[in-house]
Amino acid sequence: MVGAAIGVAGTLLPALVKRELPAGADLMTGVYTMALCPGGALGAGLSIPLADWLGAWHLGLAGWSVLALIALLAWLALAPRRDETALPGGGGSMPRCWAQPLALAGHAADGAAVVAGLYRLRLAAHPAGGHAATREAEAGWMMGASVMVQLPAALAAPWLARLGRDQRPALLCVLTFSATGFWLLLQAAPSLRWLGVILLGLGQGGSFSLALTLIVLRTGNSRLAGKLSGLAQGGGYSLAAMGPLGVGVMLQFDLGLAAITSVLLAICALSAGFALFAGRNRRLEIDDSGQVVTR
Repeated sequence: MVGAAIGVAGTLLPALVKRELPAGADLMTGVYTMALCPGGALGAGLSIPLADWLGAWHLGLAGWSVLALIALLAWLALAPRRDETALPGGGGSMPRCWAQPLALAGHAADGAAVVAGLYRLRLAAHPAGGHAATREAEAGWMMGASVMVQLPAALAAPWLARLGRDQRPALLCVLTFSATGFWLLLQAAPSLRWLGVILLGLGQGGSFSLALTLIVLRTGNSRLAGKLSGLAQGGGYSLAAMGPLGVGVMLQFDLGLAAITSVLLAICALSAGFALFAGRNRRLEIDDSGQVVTR
């Protein structure tokens, strides 16, 4: 139920932002993405202390439902309500939307960025040398630093994308940060790993924020935004689900850090290739006959 709720909420929020704040949808998407970073960090850091305080792990998990209840009350009180049955142009059919190359490029770019992001914990927990407790403490600090760096990156990326109608430079910039961060963490000298953490945080925060921003920038109305969001995020997280399995298989066969690094860099390169298509000045629209077209 939690996973389904996250999937539904994550898919519908870009469409809602597109409908309610069309002029600033990209920047508001960055704010939403930025809020995800400290939320995830607080969840990871406070769950065990909360379980200890309440006396049981299941009570600790259930304690987070308080935030869900607060959010529900806020939605009931503040959420906009309007009749969308007369939305001009409608939303077009889902198959026609999926058939557009622009939609497929956005789906693939988003999916590759999410897949790459799932390796962050594995990489941060891999400092070499020293006592085991020291390594674990350093890994924790690395994780925290990576999350904190994502905050300004998530907010700045949509602003950077706003500088032009073409988002390809911004996309290639954040993907380059990610690729460089991966390489520094896994292959460079230990003294450069913190630089790798910072670059990876900038890249991951910016990549995820831009992936969501593209959903609102590449659609003509909120219904199309919802359809593209479902395609990009649903397909993206399906690809992301293969990430931990892929790492596990590579570790099972003792392929080593060189192989893992190569796979990560290949994912970044693949994502960059699709970003060159998704970042162009194109948009999904509804023509006079009610069909989805790219303009």
